[in-house]
Amino acid sequence: MLLSKKSKISLLTILVIAIVGFLAYRLIDNDRYDVLSQDEINKYTQKKLDSTMSLLSTENITSKSKPHAIMLYKRNNRIGTYTIIKNNNSIEGQKGMEVPIDKQLPIQVTGALSGTPFLGIYITNQKLIKEGNIIEMEFDDNSKIHQTIKSNKKGYILSKKVVPENTKDSVQVSIIDHNNNVLYTEEY
Repeated sequence: MLLSKKSKISLLTILVIAIVGFLAYRLIDNDRYDVLSQDEINKYTQKKLDSTMSLLSTENITSKSKPHAIMLYKRNNRIGTYTIIKNNNSIEGQKGMEVPIDKQLPIQVTGALSGTPFLGIYITNQKLIKEGNIIEMEFDDNSKIHQTIKSNKKGYILSKKVVPENTKDSVQVSIIDHNNNVLYTEEY
């Protein structure tokens, strides 16, 4: 089958429009976030850790809109976070707030309540570590996130894992024992 000159020009025009459209789409929509593998998180955290830092916890947030991971670390007498993203197959990190550890306080927190809310929590009180069973974060919509407290583990990341419709300026953090008694509660 032979194509006429007019058909060839039409096909070529359609092909050029398709290529230009595809390239424009790639240039305009250049943020492509992908879920991080545990291996990618491990490699990134090892790259970031230096001799003054220790890794307390990591959390992989696999939300569809903007997957990322959170790294909670201790550096000397401070705790801080990194948010790790995989954007266009490149792994990048953004340092969060680093706060001093005050051993007079039973727990220290750092994190963000906007976007995908999370708290990095460092327990300084040995009684809470020893007697606590669950660490819990409660939001204004009464939804709760919790993790089991492990002996000798001081660092935890609690995350909503999705962006809530309404954000609040604070959340309540509680530590609960094996009998469901509240050992500690505070609004942050």
